[in-house]
Amino acid sequence: MQELEGRTAVVTGAASGIGLELARRFGAAGMNVVLGDVERPALDSAESNLRDAGYEVIAEEIDVREIDDLRRLETAARERYGDVHVLCNNAGVGAGGPVADPDNLEAWRWTIDINLWGVIYGCKVFLPAMIEHGEPCHIVNTASMAGLGSAPMMGAYNISKYGVVALSETLTREMQMMQTAVGVSVLCPAFVATGIASSGRNMPADVAATLPERAVEATGLQSVMESLVANGIDPALVGEAVLDAILNDRFWILTHDESKPGVLARAEEIVNGINPALRNGFA
Repeated sequence: MQELEGRTAVVTGAASGIGLELARRFGAAGMNVVLGDVERPALDSAESNLRDAGYEVIAEEIDVREIDDLRRLETAARERYGDVHVLCNNAGVGAGGPVADPDNLEAWRWTIDINLWGVIYGCKVFLPAMIEHGEPCHIVNTASMAGLGSAPMMGAYNISKYGVVALSETLTREMQMMQTAVGVSVLCPAFVATGIASSGRNMPADVAATLPERAVEATGLQSVMESLVANGIDPALVGEAVLDAILNDRFWILTHDESKPGVLARAEEIVNGINPALRNGFA
């Protein structure tokens, strides 16, 4: 996809972090930008800041767990700007806890509903019209290095991100088979300086109420994760990589070279029948 100016981009999870940086990149490229996010105050601030920068932008408060919210976002984009050309299914949270904990089922469900079903819904809602109008388009699904390797204590997150990678690989092959003008990328960053370590701020009260007091925080894992995220790369670097992938029709977007050996090590384990082992790195 070479022409961005005057085209329309939709970004979920757009009020902060990677999503907001994507919106900035698209606005700077002359695109119309449609923001979707569940966090109303941050969404209003993002919309205001982008508009002050001179970008054409609208925003809708949505919950990607609800397909009707994504339908409403698609309708708002189409009514304001016409055809959609770039879709970034970016909304995501980090929660869940250990597999053996019987009390975190609702937190697992919440995580998978947002991280995986939110991406599925985005594709289901936006893709048919993108295929139909026939102009060059691109879909970017935000996964994670957790979609390429399974670190302990992150079961729900890993499952959701593996699902996004599988969905994206399936989708790009289907688009090739159907000979559409829709490109696909899957974004697999490691640690990025975003607010994902504090995803609990948006957890519904009924879900939070199911979690025992002996939460992950008590194990010290929460503070470790917050430190790793705080020291992650600037979201601007991720935005740059995503824009480059769209312009050059590149499927894999891996933003951390230091994580790539872990992918190779996992592949070696698979083809050589080696049992997974705990090691340094993301898995």
